[in-house]
Amino acid sequence: MRTKPRKTTPAIGPLTTPSVTAKAHEIIAWLRQRSDPKRAHGVQQYFKHEIVALGIDTPTLREFAADQSKQLTRTWSLPDATTLCDRLLREPELEVRGVGILILSAFKREFCPGLTGVARRWLETRLDNWALVDTFCGSVLSPLLEQHPRVEKTLRTWSCARSLWVRRAAIVTLVPFARRGRLLGTVYELAQEHFADPEDLIHKAVGWLLREAGKTDMPRLRAFVLRHGRTIPRTTLRYAIERFPKVDRRQLLESTRPTARPGKPSPRGTRPNTR
Repeated sequence: MRTKPRKTTPAIGPLTTPSVTAKAHEIIAWLRQRSDPKRAHGVQQYFKHEIVALGIDTPTLREFAADQSKQLTRTWSLPDATTLCDRLLREPELEVRGVGILILSAFKREFCPGLTGVARRWLETRLDNWALVDTFCGSVLSPLLEQHPRVEKTLRTWSCARSLWVRRAAIVTLVPFARRGRLLGTVYELAQEHFADPEDLIHKAVGWLLREAGKTDMPRLRAFVLRHGRTIPRTTLRYAIERFPKVDRRQLLESTRPTARPGKPSPRGTRPNTR
């Protein structure tokens, strides 16, 4: 009796593969020719650290990636797309790396659990800002989890990682599921794990995740907030209750305010402009 071959980690081919190397050069050249320094300067305001951007607007970027994906899915397989993405992620520009992610997402029908190994390596070495990480989660990791539910266990492991971006990926990958009322047990468990996280970008991601969970079950979110409110970072809390009526938001913020230490005022969270 013949058995189906076991799916493994998609291989990343050698960069000397002519088609992949040529396509990478073509994509990089096309994007750099459309650089807009003025717009690129404006992009910087959304990041706390310095980034390299070309200043290409999102619709143009997505249309270009879609055109490239339409061509490549006719002749390429997942290993080719993974190799291309790996190559483009080595470039400094935000848009070049973003296109690599979008093209890889076009091969989602071939995704296998082994892709998490490559994904973690990229998160630890190549994906170094919230925009790229969130794009990668929505375009690659969430579809991967949809097709292979056992990837949820990997996300639980990532939630405890030392890398900020691996931890954020564990949270943001769950956002589309929380929005549809799925995996809420995992959503609330991971959220609680990160209340003591020192990173503001994690606080915001957790708040976003909880806000989406509340869209299908607001009473559960309210109960969670009331139960844990005094230990929830204020930034997280403000994000989480955004969709509550104004009066309810005010009451929740007041009822969950941490008790002030003698001689020390209660902390008041503020909501920065960046994620």
